[in-house]
Parts: sequence; C-alpha cells; structure tokens
Amino acid sequence: MRFVKSPLFCSGMGCLVAGLLLLSFGCGADRAAQKKKANTLANLGNAMAAEGNPRGGLQRLLEAVELDPGNEQIYQQIALAFRGLGDYPLSLKYFRKALELNPQFSEAVNNMGTVYLLMGDWNKAISCFKKAADNIKYQTPQYAYNNIGLAYFKMGDYQKALENYETALRLSRSYSIVYLNIARLYEKKGNLKEAEANYREAILYRPKDPAGRMGLAKLFIEQGKIEEAKASLIKVISDDPRGLEGREARKLLAVLQK
Repeated sequence: MRFVKSPLFCSGMGCLVAGLLLLSFGCGADRAAQKKKANTLANLGNAMAAEGNPRGGLQRLLEAVELDPGNEQIYQQIALAFRGLGDYPLSLKYFRKALELNPQFSEAVNNMGTVYLLMGDWNKAISCFKKAADNIKYQTPQYAYNNIGLAYFKMGDYQKALENYETALRLSRSYSIVYLNIARLYEKKGNLKEAEANYREAILYRPKDPAGRMGLAKLFIEQGKIEEAKASLIKVISDDPRGLEGREARKLLAVLQK
C-alpha cells in the first residue's frame, strides 16, 4: 500500500520552518497594527491639545509612545506638550529621548532650544539652535536662525540679533515672524520708522495674523497717531475676534474712544 503525503502535514525541519515563517508574519502584522494605533493616538492627542485640552492630549501621546517606543516623532510631540504645560524639565527629558533614537533630529534640537529660551538659559538655547542650523539635512534652518536672533535680543545684543534675523530672511523671505521680531528690535532701539516698515512687511506676508497689526497699532499710539491706531485695532478685532490680540485690541480701542 502506498501512502500519499498529505499537504496538510509536514515533517521535521519543514514544519519548523513553516511555523517560524508564520510566527514572523504574525509578529510583523502585530507590530504594524501597533504602529498604526500609536499614530492614531498621537494624532488624536495633538488634536485634543490644539482644541484646548492639553492634558487629555498628553495622555493620548503617552499611550501612543507605549505602543511605539521607537518613534522619535512621538517623543518630540510629548516634549512639546510638556513645554506647553510649562513643565520644562519633563519637556527636556522627552526631547533627549527623541535625540537618543535619532541624533540627527534637528527639528527636535531646535525645539529643545526653545525650552532653554523659555527657561532664560540663553547660552544653552543658542547652542541648540546653532547645532540645528549647522545640520545640512535640516530643511528649515530659518527657524533656528530666527531663534538665535531672539536669544541674542533677550541678552541685549541687538547687533547679533539683527544679523541672525537677516540670515533667516535670506533663507525664507516670506517668514513673517522674523519681520515682527525685527520690528520689535527697532522699536526697542527707538527707530520707529524701521519698526513700522517691518510691521508692514509682516502684515504683507501674513495679512490675517493679528500680531503685525497689533504691533503697528501700539506703535501709532506711541507716536500719537490715534486715528491710524484705531483703524489698526478695528482690523485686529475683525481678524481675531476671540483671540488674545482681539481682546487686547478691544480694551485699547475703548480707551482711545473715551
């Protein structure tokens, strides 16, 4: 009698190899599912934070990193969440975790510098920003140069601040935040003409951002140009009816209209 080997059975080594292949496929599928769930949780966490629930958002991010502990982006998002909550030591801890996974993660290096900036540790802040700017792979070095300028401005070194702001603008002419920072620098130096010109540049590139018009309004008040100030404040209220600038504009306008 001949026995036909059933395709449902295998022998010795063949069975072991098949089992390992199935196990490997199963583990790979599980990891992919975990990464997908982690990404979903991270997106949810960021959305919750943006909608005014930073602690709830942070909880989702912490759950996400448990599922995907090798994801440097999630560690950075957690660090940014702690920065927003004002917990700078924990923010630095999670930025370091991100950088342990990817030492070339220049976005994290730059953002880590902003924590030192908020802490008033100008030298460590500048060190981070320069390290980010020097990385040829960093695609937005203008952010780092703007931050270097801001650190020097805080230190009272206006010349170095201006040099770095100008470098940022050479890299990205439409980077409106830099114009705001240059305007504030000139305002601090008492050069109101240059301050006004740079506030107008900021408005030109981001007309719906109320910061430029608010700065311009305050500059007009300082110069005694009340009607121009009122017009700017009305525009701020229109563009930012529920925001911080909008509320401040209402208060200033009420004072000017008395």
